[in-house]
Amino acid sequence: MMKKIIIFILFLFVVPPLSHAQTITGKIIDNERQPIEGATVVMQTLDSIFIDATISDTNGIFVLSGQPNEYLLIVQHILFQTQYITDSKKNVGIIRLVPQDYALNEIAVKAERPYVKAENGRLTYNLSLLPGNKTTNNAYEAIIKLPGVRQNQGTLTLAGTEKLAIILNGKPTTMDAGQMENLLRNTPTDRVEKVEVMYSAPPEYHVKGAVINIILKRPDDHAFQGEINADYKNQYFNSGGMNSNFHHSTSKTSLDVIYSANNIHNMEYMNLYSRHSLAEQAYLIEQNEQLRSKYWKHSLQTSFAYRFSDKSHLSISYTGDYIPNQHNNSQTIGNFQTGNVDKYVDSYMHNVTLQYQSDFGLNVGGDYTYYRSDNNQYFQTFFQSDEQSSFDMVSGQKINRYSIYADQKHQLAKDWNVGYGVSFRLAKDYDYQIYNQVTGNLTTQDIQSNLTEQTTNFYLSIGRNTQTRASFSLSATGEYYTIGNYHKWAIYPQGSFTYSLNSKHTFLLSLSTDKIYPSYWAMQSSVNHLNGYTELHGTSGLKPMTTYSLNGNYVLRQKYIFGLFFLHSTDYFAQTAYQSTERLVLIYKYANWNYMQLLGANIILPFKVGNWLDSRLTLTGMQMRQRCDNFFNLPFNRKQWTFNAMLDNTFKIKQNLFFELMGTVQTPAIQGTFDIETSYNCTAGIKWNMAKDKISLSVRCNDIFNTGNPNLKVRFKGQYLDMDNTHYSRAFSIHLTYRFGGYKKKEIKGVDTSRFGH
Repeated sequence: MMKKIIIFILFLFVVPPLSHAQTITGKIIDNERQPIEGATVVMQTLDSIFIDATISDTNGIFVLSGQPNEYLLIVQHILFQTQYITDSKKNVGIIRLVPQDYALNEIAVKAERPYVKAENGRLTYNLSLLPGNKTTNNAYEAIIKLPGVRQNQGTLTLAGTEKLAIILNGKPTTMDAGQMENLLRNTPTDRVEKVEVMYSAPPEYHVKGAVINIILKRPDDHAFQGEINADYKNQYFNSGGMNSNFHHSTSKTSLDVIYSANNIHNMEYMNLYSRHSLAEQAYLIEQNEQLRSKYWKHSLQTSFAYRFSDKSHLSISYTGDYIPNQHNNSQTIGNFQTGNVDKYVDSYMHNVTLQYQSDFGLNVGGDYTYYRSDNNQYFQTFFQSDEQSSFDMVSGQKINRYSIYADQKHQLAKDWNVGYGVSFRLAKDYDYQIYNQVTGNLTTQDIQSNLTEQTTNFYLSIGRNTQTRASFSLSATGEYYTIGNYHKWAIYPQGSFTYSLNSKHTFLLSLSTDKIYPSYWAMQSSVNHLNGYTELHGTSGLKPMTTYSLNGNYVLRQKYIFGLFFLHSTDYFAQTAYQSTERLVLIYKYANWNYMQLLGANIILPFKVGNWLDSRLTLTGMQMRQRCDNFFNLPFNRKQWTFNAMLDNTFKIKQNLFFELMGTVQTPAIQGTFDIETSYNCTAGIKWNMAKDKISLSVRCNDIFNTGNPNLKVRFKGQYLDMDNTHYSRAFSIHLTYRFGGYKKKEIKGVDTSRFGH
């Protein structure tokens, strides 16, 4: 029986798509390499006998039925000159139309290109049309300008979603947030063809929930091009770095190399006030904590691809991150204790990825990741009671992770499609920490832990993408997950529906389910001493959270967006502070909540003033509900309305000189027992393009008034805590770019290390 099942599965993945009538395909673009929608394409024989006709879609793609040995294509559009093309191939490639000049006396015709297009369950943006794009230096900064997207402590978020994934060209990725940021910061904005925002990712992406798909332009053949960047940043300390990118391609091969070296010097500064109740007595604890880190980070990414045909290729890539001799220092001064902690870290990561795409819709791939971190920590605290505590600690982490996947998709008749696939991931994590020379009244615990995690997924999808009013896709992903003694079967449905009343009114509805995993270190029963008063506790048995999300969007005139969202997360986990009732210690610990829930709406309103101002106003309002019945002796069930407003303005000073002014405000919010106070952020920047855009110089000041980091407080069931984080959030930066040969680069695979590290 098992043999028959294996043969059947292999048959599914190697069977070619259902046969179709022979077709002619191509893509129509303008001089700016943007797709032309609504162009008429007529196919005739060479003796002018009509065969077929069609119009190009929103991506400029057209499909014609029939294929004579030779044919004539007539391509027409009211805004462009007519082209006549004689050919005999199935794919005529890219057709570039020349704009048509109309000279009309005393008549001026003005038109505005679409700001956003809603199609096939996704919102598609042209980055060149986004407000603020003129002042961005790379694709990462441009992605932050997308409606509803925000950057929060280095992580990108999308309004109405719990987690946001970013992929390139619709391919599965193991890239973490840091590596994705590094890659996109090395990708010029004009290298991006378009960006797709999906609230429910297709299962073949092998990510669940919301996703941003960045589609890069295909580089020219026989090219050697590159880019060199230099950065300077002052945020209390001076930091900076250099990075370089090179691309070489032929008609069959392409090679990409990215190397960056960044000197990072950070400062975090926090004033803490704690009214700590213990044994019916209140202790007033005040302390100032300064956290410094200094290190060099080296990153190397290489990718080699071989193209067998237009639809078939093989690629192999390597990603390496190296952080030698990282020094972290924490100094604490206060009325309860004075302490110093030095931590020295060496870490590195290697990843190798192999991917193959076939002519008949089969995609297979796999990767291997090795990560290692070695830490030495020296801790010393002097209490006002003349007691002392100290220790030396050696700790580390070693991870081996393997993953493979296979996907097959068939295009059926009448615009229907069906897909299916499987994936498997195995991770082995070894963690340890060993204390030496412990003095004073400290709770210490040596640990050595081996975790084995396995995740198996299989999915089935069906959909219909048409150029008519309605399109939809539905899928279900089955998952078997195990880590330690925890085992769970689950089914994750995904779906999207798009309905266009006409070009001015489009509706999108998306349903997604997602699972988010905690870091490996957070699942250990470990205790880390941050200073003489504060401890960080791991949580043995911490479970992954499951999130259900429903999003609806109405797009008016391909410009204005009105959205509603509902999100519910079970087993939600977050880090929350707790003033112990057994001893004078402040504990930070992850815990699984009963649920976290968001219900809200967002509005995106772009507008222009003449040719000198391009702006966008984004408004988001939502109710947050959070419940946890098992957080120490402090069960909570809280809710809070919160609002966010952002205004992004770009002023055109000259043809190659732009000024940006952006402001945001966030009203109070909650996280567990924390109350998050109102925060404001004002950012300004200027960008100057020179030497026909080969050189660009930008200067920016983020959070000018130093109000971007909100204060935190706890006033809950006897817990009383104030945390002032507003120091040194202002940052001044300079970015210089030199491009040679017109930099064009294909995507490079990254590695997800979000759950690695201490």
